[in-house]
Amino acid sequence: MKFSAKRRTEIARKAWRTRKKRRPSIDAHEHSRKALTFSQVKLDKMGYKWKVPLLSRKGYEYKGIVDLVAIKRNNRRPDQLEIMLVQVKGGRGRVTTDEIERLKKAKHELRIRLAGAEMPGTRVRIFSIPS
Repeated sequence: MKFSAKRRTEIARKAWRTRKKRRPSIDAHEHSRKALTFSQVKLDKMGYKWKVPLLSRKGYEYKGIVDLVAIKRNNRRPDQLEIMLVQVKGGRGRVTTDEIERLKKAKHELRIRLAGAEMPGTRVRIFSIPS
């Protein structure tokens, strides 16, 4: 299909406008991914083992306040765990007082379930332990 020079110019302008509009969201997602990665590296240096970055299937952040869960085990008392709920910001973003309040609320809404896992043969069996 051939287009005239004028039509090709219109198509190119429309494509340029679309790319121009989408660029800020692409940059924001890139910054958030980098911020998450650097947060995980920093937590590793602090002795935490980051577990479960809470991302959607496509790799974007969820609407929830917690972006990352970090766990640290006490070496002297191995049954004692410290759990950190982390809100990650990228670029010029800063954690606001409203977000701090939401994190405090998430801390109080934390539910812990107990489970056991056994592998008597070739299959793993996971079972719930009543509290």
